[in-house]
Order: sequence, then C-alpha cells, then structure tokens
Amino acid sequence: MNSPEDYKTFLEHLEALRYLIFRIIIAIVILLPVSFYFADDCIRFLVDYSCPPDFTLRYFSLMEPLFVKIKISLLTALFIALPYIAYTVWKFIVPALYPEEKRTVKRLAFSTWLLFHGGVAFCFFFIIPAMMRFSLSMQSNELHPAIGLSNYVVLVGMLLLGFGIMFQLPIVVFFLALSGMVKLETIKKLRAIVLIVILTLSALLTPPDIFSQLMMAIPTYLLFELSLLISSIAIRGRRPIEVEAPEDIPDLEEEDFFQPDTDSDDYSKYYHSPAKKRKLRYMSRK
Repeated sequence: MNSPEDYKTFLEHLEALRYLIFRIIIAIVILLPVSFYFADDCIRFLVDYSCPPDFTLRYFSLMEPLFVKIKISLLTALFIALPYIAYTVWKFIVPALYPEEKRTVKRLAFSTWLLFHGGVAFCFFFIIPAMMRFSLSMQSNELHPAIGLSNYVVLVGMLLLGFGIMFQLPIVVFFLALSGMVKLETIKKLRAIVLIVILTLSALLTPPDIFSQLMMAIPTYLLFELSLLISSIAIRGRRPIEVEAPEDIPDLEEEDFFQPDTDSDDYSKYYHSPAKKRKLRYMSRK
C-alpha cells in the first residue's frame, strides 16, 4: 500500500501539471487580441507569398471572415507562444532527468524544432504555390476559379501541419538506429513498408487529391533515405569502448577459489533439485 507521502508527491505533480497548463492557456489568451488585430495582415501575407499575382479569395457566408480570423488568431497566438510553451514544459520535466538525458533531450528538441519549421517553410514557399498554379492552370472560358476563404485557410493549415509532422521522420529513424532498438539493416529491408506508411499518412494529412499526397510523400521518402545515410555515417563513426585491464590483478591459485562441501546436505539438495537439473539441460543445449 502506498504511504501518505507517495499520495502527497503524486498530488503535487498533478498540481504542477495543472499550473503548467493554466500558464500556457493564459499566454495564448494574452496573445489572442494582438493576433486578431494582425489577422488581416496574415491573410494578405498568405495570399501574396503563396498565390499568383492578382489572386483574390472569396467568402460565401456572412460570418465566414470573422470565423476565419478567429482561427488564424488562435494559430498565430499558438505559434508565437511556442518558445514559452517549450520552456515551460522543459522546466517541468527537467528535474526528473539525468545529466546525459538532459543533453539528449536538448539535441532532440532542437532537431525537432528545426525539422518542423523546415517542413512548414518548404510547404509554404514551394508546395502551396505549385498547387495553386496547378489548380489555376485548369481554368478556361467555361471554368473560372472561385476559391473560398475558409476552404483555402483550412487547406493551407492542414498542409503546413502535415509537412511539419512528416518532416519528423528522420528523428524517428535516427533515434531507432542509434539506440539499437531496431537495427539499421532491418530498417533498410523495410523500405517498401515505410513507403506504404508514408503514402497512408500523406493521404490522411492532405486533401483527398493525388497531387497533394505525392507532393508530401516524395520529399518525406527522400528525407527517410537521407536519414538512413546519416545514421549509417553516425554508426560507423562510433568508436568502440576500450577498457584497460588493471595491472595489479593477483595470480590466483586453485585453492583460492571457493570449494563447496560436497558432503553437506545443502549441497546434495541443491545438486539434485529441479532448478539445478534445468540449468544443466540448458547448458547442455548451448
């Protein structure tokens, strides 16, 4: 049965977690009015840098612009508060980590942050403009584009989040290979399965069209191959641990070792016990 001190410690951790979530919510709420004020600028920036010139978005309901601005405000406030959220979470978990674990988490956190923003930037400056050019190229005298504001913002948000998540694949592969949980040769043999998983996740994280899925799946698979190459270089670069044998080991004679008393009852009981017989059978199979 747990002691009252254990319950107290557990409740203290719950209280610290509650206070952590409360501070994160307060930070987002404080940034929300500022983000809402710049929501129009965010939409203008989104259209200017990801759409062709003279492109305009349309809305098809009275309250659609307001709801879109609220969504953009929430996302912008969350994005601005990410450094504070990461610092707060780090201060919460750091007392439970050893020094080596702290260094590993720091490297992992920086790599995760870098790859996530790299995926978002790659999607924003390359994928979305290419997708828009592809879509607008199908217009004709009978077909004119009328892209809605809400649909476009949701689509861009899904793509940015999806690319940020899929660009975490090198971290997963690198961690599995270097930790020894899965051998690198085994991961290489599972290329076909990894490709199927990438295509499935791309279908879930992008709109239901083959163009968006391939635009996410192809860079992700190339990153997977790159992570295999980097993992191979890192594993080959590891130096084997050399252990020097101490020089002051005395020479032991046979009589220095423990010699059991074979005439004792305890030795006879152990030697003829089922546990000893199982051990002897196991050693004989080896």
